[in-house]
Amino acid sequence: MSAPDQLSLTLGPTYAVEVQDRFTPGLTGRSDRFYISPPQTRDAALTLAAMLLDAAGDPDGDGPWRRALAGGRRTVQLHLLDETRVG
Repeated sequence: MSAPDQLSLTLGPTYAVEVQDRFTPGLTGRSDRFYISPPQTRDAALTLAAMLLDAAGDPDGDGPWRRALAGGRRTVQLHLLDETRVG
């Protein structure tokens, strides 16, 4: 792993991982949540998606993929970004 203050360079397409957790408020008392990751390589984005889905391996395609949660559902998908990141 690289140090957090080290310059990072990602050439080529970058992806963001979008996560939506939706709950049934009457059952859980929890509010819906939304998160979108910083830009990253496709391999890193698929690894993150697999972790969020509690999957044994990287999922196929760009999603959306769904996973049941207690009282709700998680949806994960990748978004191709129109940028090349430096820094």
